[in-house]
Amino acid sequence: MSRRRIALIVGSVVALIYILTFIPSSPSSTEPSQVDSQNEAMRHANEIIPPKMPAPVPVPAQKVIKKDPIPIVGTPDLNKAIEVGEDEKFLAYLPHSGFHNQRIELENAFLLANYLNRTLLLPPVYLWSLAMPWLRFDKCYERLLLQSKRGLGHCKNIPSSFPSPPECLNYETWTSVPWSFFYTMSGFEQHARFYQRYDLSLEWMYENLHIKSKDIHFEKDITPFDFRVYDDPDSKTPVGRFKNRIDVTTFQAIPEKVLHFGSVFGSYRILAQTEEHAELHRSLRNNMIFRNEYLLRATDYVVSKIGGVKGFAGLHIRIGDGLFARKKTITIDDMYHELVNQFTDLTKEEVEKLDYTHMDDRLEDEEYEVKRYRWQGKKPDTPAEQEPVVVQHPPDEELQRTLQQIVPIKMDCAKHQGKTAGFLTPIFLATDAPKPRQNPLFRKLFDTFPCVFVLDDFKDALDELVRLQVVEDGVHLASYLVPMVDAMIAAHGHTFLGTKDSTFSSYIERYLHPVYIGEEVKLMGVGRKGAQT
Repeated sequence: MSRRRIALIVGSVVALIYILTFIPSSPSSTEPSQVDSQNEAMRHANEIIPPKMPAPVPVPAQKVIKKDPIPIVGTPDLNKAIEVGEDEKFLAYLPHSGFHNQRIELENAFLLANYLNRTLLLPPVYLWSLAMPWLRFDKCYERLLLQSKRGLGHCKNIPSSFPSPPECLNYETWTSVPWSFFYTMSGFEQHARFYQRYDLSLEWMYENLHIKSKDIHFEKDITPFDFRVYDDPDSKTPVGRFKNRIDVTTFQAIPEKVLHFGSVFGSYRILAQTEEHAELHRSLRNNMIFRNEYLLRATDYVVSKIGGVKGFAGLHIRIGDGLFARKKTITIDDMYHELVNQFTDLTKEEVEKLDYTHMDDRLEDEEYEVKRYRWQGKKPDTPAEQEPVVVQHPPDEELQRTLQQIVPIKMDCAKHQGKTAGFLTPIFLATDAPKPRQNPLFRKLFDTFPCVFVLDDFKDALDELVRLQVVEDGVHLASYLVPMVDAMIAAHGHTFLGTKDSTFSSYIERYLHPVYIGEEVKLMGVGRKGAQT
Protein backbone atom coordinates (compact mmCIF):
# COMPACT_ATOMS: atom_id res chain seq x y z
CA MET A 1 0.00 0.00 0.00
CA SER A 2 1.39 3.35 -1.04
CA ARG A 3 2.14 6.11 1.40
CA ARG A 4 -0.40 8.33 -0.28
CA ARG A 5 -3.20 5.83 0.22
CA ILE A 6 -2.28 5.38 3.91
CA ALA A 7 -2.39 9.13 4.42
CA LEU A 8 -5.92 9.33 2.88
CA ILE A 9 -7.19 6.58 5.18
CA VAL A 10 -5.73 8.22 8.29
CA GLY A 11 -7.22 11.56 7.31
CA SER A 12 -10.66 10.00 6.83
CA VAL A 13 -10.53 8.33 10.28
CA VAL A 14 -9.55 11.61 11.95
CA ALA A 15 -12.39 13.45 10.22
CA LEU A 16 -14.92 10.81 11.32
CA ILE A 17 -13.73 11.05 14.94
CA TYR A 18 -14.09 14.86 14.84
CA ILE A 19 -17.70 14.58 13.53
CA LEU A 20 -18.76 12.06 16.13
CA THR A 21 -17.18 14.04 18.97
CA PHE A 22 -18.05 17.67 18.36
CA ILE A 23 -21.20 17.68 16.14
CA PRO A 24 -24.38 16.77 18.15
CA SER A 25 -26.62 14.19 16.59
CA SER A 26 -30.28 14.98 15.77
CA PRO A 27 -32.92 13.74 18.17
CA SER A 28 -34.44 10.51 17.09
CA SER A 29 -37.83 11.12 18.78
CA THR A 30 -39.93 13.69 20.58
CA GLU A 31 -38.29 12.67 23.90
CA PRO A 32 -35.45 14.99 24.96
CA SER A 33 -32.00 13.51 24.77
CA GLN A 34 -30.03 12.61 27.91
CA VAL A 35 -27.78 15.58 27.34
CA ASP A 36 -30.75 17.95 27.09
CA SER A 37 -32.24 16.48 30.26
CA GLN A 38 -29.02 17.16 32.13
CA ASN A 39 -28.76 20.70 30.79
CA GLU A 40 -32.38 21.41 31.74
CA ALA A 41 -31.80 20.09 35.25
CA MET A 42 -28.78 22.29 35.62
CA ARG A 43 -30.77 25.37 34.52
CA HIS A 44 -33.47 24.63 37.10
CA ALA A 45 -30.87 24.04 39.78
CA ASN A 46 -29.37 27.44 39.11
CA GLU A 47 -32.76 29.08 39.43
CA ILE A 48 -33.53 27.49 42.83
CA ILE A 49 -32.99 29.83 45.81
CA PRO A 50 -31.53 27.83 48.67
CA PRO A 51 -33.60 27.96 51.86
CA LYS A 52 -32.34 30.23 54.63
CA MET A 53 -30.67 28.10 57.26
CA PRO A 54 -31.00 29.08 60.91
CA ALA A 55 -27.88 30.58 62.44
CA PRO A 56 -25.81 27.98 64.28
CA VAL A 57 -26.24 28.04 68.02
CA PRO A 58 -22.81 28.49 69.64
CA VAL A 59 -21.88 25.71 72.02
CA PRO A 60 -20.52 27.24 75.19
CA ALA A 61 -16.99 26.16 76.01
CA GLN A 62 -16.58 24.15 79.14
CA LYS A 63 -15.84 26.63 81.88
CA VAL A 64 -12.58 26.01 83.68
CA ILE A 65 -12.93 27.10 87.27
CA LYS A 66 -9.70 28.71 88.32
CA LYS A 67 -9.59 29.39 92.02
CA ASP A 68 -8.06 32.62 93.21
CA PRO A 69 -4.63 32.53 94.85
CA ILE A 70 -4.50 32.66 98.63
CA PRO A 71 -2.25 35.62 99.54
CA ILE A 72 0.54 35.09 102.05
CA VAL A 73 2.33 38.17 103.35
CA GLY A 74 6.06 37.51 103.30
CA THR A 75 7.14 40.60 105.23
CA PRO A 76 4.61 41.39 107.97
CA ASP A 77 5.61 44.22 110.32
CA LEU A 78 8.24 45.29 107.79
CA ASN A 79 8.13 48.91 108.92
CA LYS A 80 7.53 48.22 112.60
CA ALA A 81 9.68 50.50 114.73
CA ILE A 82 12.22 48.85 117.03
CA GLU A 83 12.49 50.27 120.52
CA VAL A 84 15.99 49.59 121.79
CA GLY A 85 16.54 49.53 125.54
CA GLU A 86 19.52 51.38 126.95
CA ASP A 87 21.25 48.22 128.17
CA GLU A 88 19.76 45.86 125.60
CA LYS A 89 22.17 43.55 123.79
CA PHE A 90 21.58 41.57 120.62
CA LEU A 91 22.51 38.31 118.92
CA ALA A 92 22.59 37.77 115.15
CA TYR A 93 23.45 34.86 112.86
CA LEU A 94 23.49 34.01 109.15
CA PRO A 95 20.98 31.44 107.80
CA HIS A 96 21.92 28.98 105.07
CA SER A 97 20.95 25.68 103.41
CA GLY A 98 17.50 24.10 103.31
CA PHE A 99 14.52 24.56 105.59
CA HIS A 100 15.50 22.00 108.22
CA ASN A 101 19.06 23.27 108.53
CA GLN A 102 17.63 26.75 109.07
CA ARG A 103 15.24 25.30 111.65
CA ILE A 104 18.17 23.81 113.57
CA GLU A 105 19.89 27.21 113.45
CA LEU A 106 16.70 28.78 114.81
CA GLU A 107 16.63 26.39 117.77
CA ASN A 108 20.31 26.97 118.57
CA ALA A 109 19.93 30.73 118.24
CA PHE A 110 17.07 30.85 120.75
CA LEU A 111 19.05 28.73 123.22
CA LEU A 112 22.01 31.11 122.93
CA ALA A 113 19.81 34.20 123.19
CA ASN A 114 18.38 32.83 126.43
CA TYR A 115 21.76 31.82 127.89
CA LEU A 116 23.30 35.21 127.05
CA ASN A 117 20.23 37.34 127.84
CA ARG A 118 20.38 38.92 124.39
CA THR A 119 17.60 39.87 121.99
CA LEU A 120 17.63 37.69 118.87
CA LEU A 121 17.66 39.43 115.49
CA LEU A 122 15.59 36.86 113.63
CA PRO A 123 16.03 36.41 109.86
CA PRO A 124 13.20 35.07 107.71
CA VAL A 125 12.95 31.50 106.40
CA TYR A 126 14.50 31.23 102.95
CA LEU A 127 12.71 28.77 100.70
CA TRP A 128 14.89 28.22 97.69
CA SER A 129 15.38 25.75 94.88
CA LEU A 130 19.03 26.69 94.60
CA ALA A 131 19.85 25.98 98.23
CA MET A 132 22.78 28.08 99.45
CA PRO A 133 25.20 25.82 101.36
CA TRP A 134 27.37 26.74 104.31
CA LEU A 135 29.95 29.37 103.40
CA ARG A 136 32.58 31.16 105.39
CA PHE A 137 31.24 34.19 107.21
CA ASP A 138 32.24 36.93 104.76
CA LYS A 139 31.14 35.02 101.69
CA CYS A 140 27.87 33.91 103.29
CA TYR A 141 27.14 37.52 104.29
CA GLU A 142 27.80 38.74 100.74
CA ARG A 143 25.63 36.04 99.23
CA LEU A 144 22.73 36.87 101.55
CA LEU A 145 22.94 40.55 100.63
CA LEU A 146 22.57 39.55 96.98
CA GLN A 147 19.50 37.48 97.91
CA SER A 148 17.23 40.40 97.16
CA LYS A 149 14.37 41.20 94.78
CA ARG A 150 14.56 44.95 95.06
CA GLY A 151 13.95 46.56 91.70
CA LEU A 152 12.60 43.32 90.22
CA GLY A 153 8.90 43.90 90.80
CA HIS A 154 8.23 43.64 87.07
CA CYS A 155 9.40 40.01 87.00
CA LYS A 156 6.26 38.66 88.66
CA ASN A 157 4.07 40.21 85.93
CA ILE A 158 5.76 38.44 83.02
CA PRO A 159 3.44 35.73 81.58
CA SER A 160 4.83 32.22 81.75
CA SER A 161 4.61 31.94 77.95
CA PHE A 162 7.01 34.88 77.51
CA PRO A 163 10.80 34.60 77.75
CA SER A 164 12.22 36.11 80.94
CA PRO A 165 14.78 38.90 80.77
CA PRO A 166 18.17 38.06 82.28
CA GLU A 167 17.50 39.77 85.59
CA CYS A 168 14.37 37.65 86.12
CA LEU A 169 15.80 34.19 85.35
CA ASN A 170 16.11 33.16 89.01
CA TYR A 171 13.22 35.26 90.29
CA GLU A 172 10.88 32.32 91.01
CA THR A 173 13.55 29.96 92.35
CA TRP A 174 13.32 31.35 95.88
CA THR A 175 11.21 33.34 98.28
CA SER A 176 11.08 34.03 102.01
CA VAL A 177 8.44 34.05 104.74
CA PRO A 178 8.62 34.77 108.48
CA TRP A 179 8.95 31.92 110.95
CA SER A 180 5.48 32.82 112.17
CA PHE A 181 4.14 31.28 108.95
CA PHE A 182 5.08 27.86 110.36
CA TYR A 183 5.19 28.24 114.13
CA THR A 184 3.35 30.05 116.91
CA MET A 185 5.97 32.56 117.99
CA SER A 186 4.40 33.44 121.34
CA GLY A 187 5.91 30.25 122.74
CA PHE A 188 9.40 31.47 121.85
CA GLU A 189 8.80 34.89 123.37
CA GLN A 190 8.49 33.27 126.79
CA HIS A 191 12.17 32.37 126.66
CA ALA A 192 13.92 35.09 124.64
CA ARG A 193 13.14 38.47 123.12
CA PHE A 194 13.40 38.73 119.36
CA TYR A 195 12.92 41.19 116.53
CA GLN A 196 11.93 39.94 113.08
CA ARG A 197 14.11 41.48 110.39
CA TYR A 198 14.17 41.04 106.62
CA ASP A 199 17.33 43.03 105.87
CA LEU A 200 20.45 41.19 107.03
CA SER A 201 22.88 44.02 106.30
CA LEU A 202 25.07 45.74 108.85
CA GLU A 203 23.60 49.02 107.66
CA TRP A 204 20.21 47.88 108.94
CA MET A 205 21.75 47.38 112.37
CA TYR A 206 23.42 50.78 112.34
CA GLU A 207 20.16 52.50 111.47
CA ASN A 208 17.68 50.53 113.59
CA LEU A 209 19.78 49.66 116.64
CA HIS A 210 21.56 53.03 116.71
CA ILE A 211 25.01 51.50 116.88
CA LYS A 212 28.37 51.83 115.12
CA SER A 213 30.74 49.23 113.74
CA LYS A 214 32.74 49.18 116.99
CA ASP A 215 29.62 47.95 118.80
CA ILE A 216 29.60 44.60 116.94
CA HIS A 217 31.64 41.57 117.99
CA PHE A 218 32.01 39.05 115.15
CA GLU A 219 32.42 35.30 115.61
CA LYS A 220 33.45 34.49 112.05
CA ASP A 221 33.42 30.77 111.30
CA ILE A 222 35.96 29.27 108.93
CA THR A 223 34.65 25.68 109.07
CA PRO A 224 31.05 24.38 109.14
CA PHE A 225 31.40 23.19 112.76
CA ASP A 226 33.84 25.62 114.38
CA PHE A 227 32.65 25.31 117.94
CA ARG A 228 30.29 23.63 120.39
CA VAL A 229 28.84 25.59 123.30
CA TYR A 230 28.72 23.96 126.75
CA ASP A 231 26.24 25.23 129.31
CA ASP A 232 27.68 22.96 132.03
CA PRO A 233 31.38 23.63 132.73
CA ASP A 234 31.80 20.12 134.14
CA SER A 235 30.24 18.34 131.15
CA LYS A 236 32.15 15.33 129.83
CA THR A 237 30.36 15.31 126.49
CA PRO A 238 33.01 15.20 123.72
CA VAL A 239 33.13 17.89 121.05
CA GLY A 240 32.36 15.23 118.44
CA ARG A 241 32.41 16.65 114.92
CA PHE A 242 32.90 20.18 116.24
CA LYS A 243 36.35 21.75 116.25
CA ASN A 244 36.43 23.66 119.52
CA ARG A 245 34.80 23.61 122.93
CA ILE A 246 33.54 26.98 124.20
CA ASP A 247 31.92 27.41 127.59
CA VAL A 248 28.90 29.67 127.59
CA THR A 249 30.61 31.96 130.10
CA THR A 250 33.04 32.98 127.34
CA PHE A 251 30.22 34.46 125.27
CA GLN A 252 28.55 35.93 128.34
CA ALA A 253 31.66 38.02 128.96
CA ILE A 254 31.55 39.76 125.55
CA PRO A 255 30.62 43.41 126.18
CA GLU A 256 29.69 44.60 122.67
CA LYS A 257 26.11 45.56 121.91
CA VAL A 258 25.82 42.95 119.14
CA LEU A 259 27.28 39.45 119.09
CA HIS A 260 27.25 38.40 115.43
CA PHE A 261 27.73 34.72 114.51
CA GLY A 262 27.98 33.15 111.11
CA SER A 263 26.43 29.69 111.00
CA VAL A 264 25.01 28.18 114.18
CA PHE A 265 23.88 25.00 112.43
CA GLY A 266 24.40 21.58 113.97
CA SER A 267 22.17 19.34 116.06
CA TYR A 268 23.06 19.75 119.75
CA ARG A 269 25.64 22.36 118.87
CA ILE A 270 24.37 24.41 121.81
CA LEU A 271 24.17 21.93 124.67
CA ALA A 272 21.36 22.05 127.24
CA GLN A 273 22.63 19.73 129.96
CA THR A 274 21.64 21.49 133.15
CA GLU A 275 18.15 20.71 134.36
CA GLU A 276 17.02 24.30 133.82
CA HIS A 277 18.33 24.39 130.27
CA ALA A 278 17.00 20.92 129.46
CA GLU A 279 13.52 22.10 130.36
CA LEU A 280 14.05 25.22 128.24
CA HIS A 281 15.13 23.01 125.34
CA ARG A 282 12.07 20.83 125.72
CA SER A 283 9.79 23.86 125.66
CA LEU A 284 11.47 25.24 122.52
CA ARG A 285 11.08 21.94 120.72
CA ASN A 286 7.42 21.72 121.70
CA ASN A 287 6.98 25.08 119.99
CA MET A 288 8.77 23.92 116.83
CA ILE A 289 5.77 21.90 115.68
CA PHE A 290 4.05 23.03 112.48
CA ARG A 291 0.99 25.14 113.33
CA ASN A 292 0.20 26.47 109.86
CA GLU A 293 -3.53 26.10 109.20
CA TYR A 294 -3.11 25.02 105.57
CA LEU A 295 -0.58 22.33 106.43
CA LEU A 296 -2.75 21.08 109.29
CA ARG A 297 -5.93 20.83 107.18
CA ALA A 298 -4.19 18.91 104.41
CA THR A 299 -2.58 16.57 106.94
CA ASP A 300 -5.75 15.91 108.91
CA TYR A 301 -7.65 15.08 105.72
CA VAL A 302 -5.20 12.34 104.69
CA VAL A 303 -4.67 10.95 108.20
CA SER A 304 -8.42 10.51 108.57
CA LYS A 305 -8.49 8.43 105.37
CA ILE A 306 -5.78 5.94 106.35
CA GLY A 307 -6.75 4.98 109.87
CA GLY A 308 -6.43 8.12 111.98
CA VAL A 309 -3.74 8.99 114.52
CA LYS A 310 -1.69 5.88 115.42
CA GLY A 311 -3.69 3.91 112.87
CA PHE A 312 -0.84 3.18 110.44
CA ALA A 313 2.94 3.00 110.10
CA GLY A 314 4.74 6.05 108.73
CA LEU A 315 7.87 5.96 106.56
CA HIS A 316 10.12 8.79 105.39
CA ILE A 317 12.48 7.69 102.63
CA ARG A 318 14.87 10.32 101.29
CA ILE A 319 16.70 9.20 98.15
CA GLY A 320 16.75 12.26 95.92
CA ASP A 321 20.17 13.81 96.38
CA GLY A 322 23.72 13.51 97.67
CA LEU A 323 24.61 10.58 99.89
CA PHE A 324 20.94 9.60 100.05
CA ALA A 325 20.84 9.02 96.29
CA ARG A 326 23.99 6.94 96.48
CA LYS A 327 22.47 4.69 99.14
CA LYS A 328 18.88 4.73 97.93
CA THR A 329 18.51 0.97 97.43
CA ILE A 330 20.14 0.27 100.82
CA THR A 331 17.78 2.70 102.55
CA ILE A 332 14.71 1.13 100.97
CA ASP A 333 15.94 -2.40 101.67
CA ASP A 334 16.55 -1.57 105.36
CA MET A 335 13.07 -0.07 105.62
CA TYR A 336 11.50 -3.05 103.89
CA HIS A 337 13.08 -5.61 106.22
CA GLU A 338 12.18 -3.54 109.28
CA LEU A 339 8.54 -3.63 108.17
CA VAL A 340 8.69 -7.37 107.48
CA ASN A 341 10.20 -8.03 110.92
CA GLN A 342 7.67 -5.86 112.76
CA PHE A 343 4.46 -6.64 110.94
CA THR A 344 4.72 -10.16 109.48
CA ASP A 345 5.83 -13.60 110.60
CA LEU A 346 7.38 -14.56 107.28
CA THR A 347 10.10 -17.18 107.38
CA LYS A 348 13.55 -16.50 105.96
CA GLU A 349 12.73 -18.59 102.89
CA GLU A 350 9.48 -16.71 102.27
CA VAL A 351 11.25 -13.37 102.55
CA GLU A 352 13.90 -14.48 100.06
CA LYS A 353 11.19 -15.31 97.51
CA LEU A 354 9.58 -11.91 97.92
CA ASP A 355 12.82 -9.94 98.12
CA TYR A 356 14.62 -11.42 95.14
CA THR A 357 16.61 -8.17 94.56
CA HIS A 358 18.06 -8.08 98.08
CA MET A 359 21.71 -8.68 97.14
CA ASP A 360 21.67 -6.02 94.44
CA ASP A 361 19.91 -3.60 96.77
CA ARG A 362 22.80 -3.74 99.25
CA LEU A 363 25.11 -2.04 96.72
CA GLU A 364 25.63 1.70 96.56
CA ASP A 365 25.05 3.61 93.34
CA GLU A 366 28.72 4.38 92.71
CA GLU A 367 27.95 6.24 89.50
CA TYR A 368 25.76 8.87 91.16
CA GLU A 369 28.46 11.11 92.62
CA VAL A 370 30.49 11.07 89.41
CA LYS A 371 27.46 11.98 87.31
CA ARG A 372 26.39 14.72 89.67
CA TYR A 373 29.81 16.38 89.79
CA ARG A 374 30.18 16.11 86.05
CA TRP A 375 26.83 17.84 85.67
CA GLN A 376 28.04 20.64 87.93
CA GLY A 377 31.31 20.86 86.07
CA LYS A 378 33.31 19.99 89.23
CA LYS A 379 35.62 17.29 90.42
CA PRO A 380 34.72 14.99 93.31
CA ASP A 381 37.31 16.67 95.56
CA THR A 382 35.48 19.99 95.45
CA PRO A 383 35.92 21.74 98.83
CA ALA A 384 32.98 22.32 101.17
CA GLU A 385 32.69 25.96 100.09
CA GLN A 386 31.08 25.27 96.72
CA GLU A 387 28.28 26.45 94.51
CA PRO A 388 24.76 25.44 95.55
CA VAL A 389 23.39 22.12 94.40
CA VAL A 390 20.20 22.36 92.40
CA VAL A 391 17.18 20.95 94.18
CA GLN A 392 14.48 20.38 91.61
CA HIS A 393 11.16 21.93 92.63
CA PRO A 394 8.54 21.59 89.88
CA PRO A 395 6.93 24.87 88.79
CA ASP A 396 3.57 25.21 90.44
CA GLU A 397 1.74 25.11 87.08
CA GLU A 398 3.42 21.79 86.41
CA LEU A 399 2.55 20.63 89.92
CA GLN A 400 -1.11 21.45 89.35
CA ARG A 401 -1.13 19.57 86.04
CA THR A 402 0.48 16.58 87.73
CA LEU A 403 -2.13 16.58 90.48
CA GLN A 404 -4.91 16.67 87.90
CA GLN A 405 -3.47 13.61 86.15
CA ILE A 406 -3.18 11.53 89.30
CA VAL A 407 -5.91 8.96 89.72
CA PRO A 408 -6.52 8.23 93.41
CA ILE A 409 -5.83 4.62 94.31
CA LYS A 410 -8.77 2.79 95.84
CA MET A 411 -7.56 0.02 98.10
CA ASP A 412 -9.67 -2.69 99.64
CA CYS A 413 -7.17 -4.05 102.10
CA ALA A 414 -9.69 -6.39 103.71
CA LYS A 415 -9.72 -8.60 100.61
CA HIS A 416 -6.03 -9.40 100.88
CA GLN A 417 -5.32 -13.07 101.55
CA GLY A 418 -1.90 -12.61 103.18
CA LYS A 419 -0.43 -14.93 105.75
CA THR A 420 -0.98 -12.66 108.75
CA ALA A 421 -2.94 -9.56 109.61
CA GLY A 422 0.41 -7.75 109.57
CA PHE A 423 0.25 -7.68 105.80
CA LEU A 424 -2.81 -5.48 106.14
CA THR A 425 -1.04 -2.81 108.23
CA PRO A 426 -1.75 0.53 106.54
CA ILE A 427 1.53 2.22 105.65
CA PHE A 428 2.07 5.81 104.57
CA LEU A 429 5.17 6.38 102.47
CA ALA A 430 6.58 9.92 102.47
CA THR A 431 9.41 10.38 100.00
CA ASP A 432 11.18 12.91 97.81
CA ALA A 433 11.04 10.48 94.88
CA PRO A 434 8.50 11.59 92.25
CA LYS A 435 5.61 9.25 91.41
CA PRO A 436 6.58 6.54 93.90
CA ARG A 437 3.91 4.11 92.65
CA GLN A 438 5.62 4.02 89.27
CA ASN A 439 9.14 3.95 90.70
CA PRO A 440 10.68 0.46 90.45
CA LEU A 441 12.77 1.13 93.57
CA PHE A 442 9.63 0.76 95.71
CA ARG A 443 8.24 -2.27 93.91
CA LYS A 444 8.89 -4.78 96.66
CA LEU A 445 7.19 -2.52 99.20
CA PHE A 446 4.03 -2.33 97.13
CA ASP A 447 4.20 -6.01 96.15
CA THR A 448 4.50 -7.26 99.74
CA PHE A 449 2.21 -4.81 101.54
CA PRO A 450 -1.12 -4.12 99.81
CA CYS A 451 -2.02 -1.11 101.98
CA VAL A 452 0.81 1.30 101.17
CA PHE A 453 -0.44 4.85 100.61
CA VAL A 454 1.38 7.85 99.16
CA LEU A 455 0.41 11.51 98.96
CA ASP A 456 -0.40 11.14 95.25
CA ASP A 457 -3.43 9.10 96.31
CA PHE A 458 -5.00 12.16 97.94
CA LYS A 459 -4.71 15.01 95.46
CA ASP A 460 -7.79 16.74 96.93
CA ALA A 461 -5.84 17.37 100.11
CA LEU A 462 -3.54 19.77 98.27
CA ASP A 463 -6.19 22.08 96.79
CA GLU A 464 -5.38 24.93 99.15
CA LEU A 465 -1.61 24.50 99.04
CA VAL A 466 -1.40 24.99 95.28
CA ARG A 467 -3.12 28.37 95.70
CA LEU A 468 -0.78 29.83 98.32
CA GLN A 469 1.18 32.73 96.88
CA VAL A 470 3.55 35.24 98.48
CA VAL A 471 2.13 38.72 98.02
CA GLU A 472 5.41 40.58 97.61
CA ASP A 473 7.00 38.52 94.83
CA GLY A 474 4.15 36.36 93.51
CA VAL A 475 6.00 33.09 94.12
CA HIS A 476 3.79 30.05 94.79
CA LEU A 477 4.59 28.01 97.89
CA ALA A 478 3.15 24.60 97.02
CA SER A 479 6.40 22.97 95.89
CA TYR A 480 8.00 23.85 99.23
CA LEU A 481 5.04 22.91 101.43
CA VAL A 482 3.99 19.58 99.91
CA PRO A 483 7.05 17.76 101.36
CA MET A 484 6.11 19.15 104.78
CA VAL A 485 2.59 17.73 104.52
CA ASP A 486 4.13 14.42 103.46
CA ALA A 487 6.25 14.38 106.61
CA MET A 488 3.43 15.49 108.90
CA ILE A 489 1.21 12.65 107.70
CA ALA A 490 3.93 10.05 108.28
CA ALA A 491 4.50 11.46 111.77
CA HIS A 492 0.94 10.53 112.84
CA GLY A 493 1.57 6.78 112.61
CA HIS A 494 1.89 4.43 115.56
CA THR A 495 5.33 3.59 114.18
CA PHE A 496 7.76 5.86 112.36
CA LEU A 497 10.80 4.76 110.34
CA GLY A 498 13.08 7.43 108.87
CA THR A 499 16.18 7.79 106.74
CA LYS A 500 19.51 7.73 108.56
CA ASP A 501 21.35 11.10 108.69
CA SER A 502 18.42 13.01 107.20
CA THR A 503 17.63 16.21 109.11
CA PHE A 504 14.08 15.89 107.79
CA SER A 505 13.69 12.38 109.23
CA SER A 506 15.27 13.54 112.49
CA TYR A 507 12.75 16.36 112.73
CA ILE A 508 9.89 13.89 112.33
CA GLU A 509 11.37 11.39 114.79
CA ARG A 510 12.40 13.85 117.53
CA TYR A 511 9.71 16.51 117.22
CA LEU A 512 6.60 15.75 115.15
CA HIS A 513 6.02 12.07 115.81
CA PRO A 514 6.20 12.21 119.63
CA VAL A 515 3.94 15.26 119.84
CA TYR A 516 1.37 13.97 117.34
CA ILE A 517 0.93 10.68 119.21
CA GLY A 518 0.79 12.34 122.64
CA GLU A 519 4.33 11.84 123.87
CA GLU A 520 7.22 14.16 124.82
CA VAL A 521 9.70 15.51 122.29
CA LYS A 522 13.04 13.72 122.33
CA LEU A 523 16.12 15.34 123.87
CA MET A 524 19.68 14.22 124.44
CA GLY A 525 20.47 12.98 127.93
CA VAL A 526 20.83 15.39 130.82
CA GLY A 527 23.97 15.12 132.91
CA ARG A 528 27.75 15.25 132.80
CA LYS A 529 28.55 11.78 131.54
CA GLY A 530 27.96 12.71 127.96
CA ALA A 531 25.32 11.65 125.50
CA GLN A 532 24.93 10.39 122.00
CA THR A 533 23.84 13.01 119.45
